[in-house]
Amino acid sequence: MARLRVVALPFGYAAALVLAFMMLFTATAVVMREIFDAPILGVIDVMELALIFCIFVALPGVFLRDENVVVDIIDQAVPPRVCAALRLIGLVLTLGFLVLMMIEMIEPALDKLNDREVTMTLSINRFVHWVPIIFGFALSIVATLCVLAHYLRHGVPTARQSAEKTSE
Repeated sequence: MARLRVVALPFGYAAALVLAFMMLFTATAVVMREIFDAPILGVIDVMELALIFCIFVALPGVFLRDENVVVDIIDQAVPPRVCAALRLIGLVLTLGFLVLMMIEMIEPALDKLNDREVTMTLSINRFVHWVPIIFGFALSIVATLCVLAHYLRHGVPTARQSAEKTSE
């Protein structure tokens, strides 16, 4: 699992860079408008695209680190083997969900490409917004497959084992 955490680092760093850009760009736009009376055109278009990128570039890292939001109500009441089986089932269902979502995204993304719909201020083609979404989901599928392979090779950790490793 340590290797997968190392592979996940670039995704987190990329999302952090985009978030820093968003903060600096927003602050610059406010300063330019308020102090110099020179608004920057297209701030909303840029922020919209940056937010999409920030979210979906970070997504594969979440799967690689196996740090999805979980509620461990059952974990305290069932034996560790049942808990491990439930985690494995959940991971397989997650993989299925990601694949289904990816398939369902292709048509609307292609619609945006063919319709040539653009943003209001900067005329950015709306298909460009779909690129990080599809990229993020495709890499999340790969990441989930990597975690699944790791679990099948090394065993599925229970939530207690994961919590102990995180606290170390």
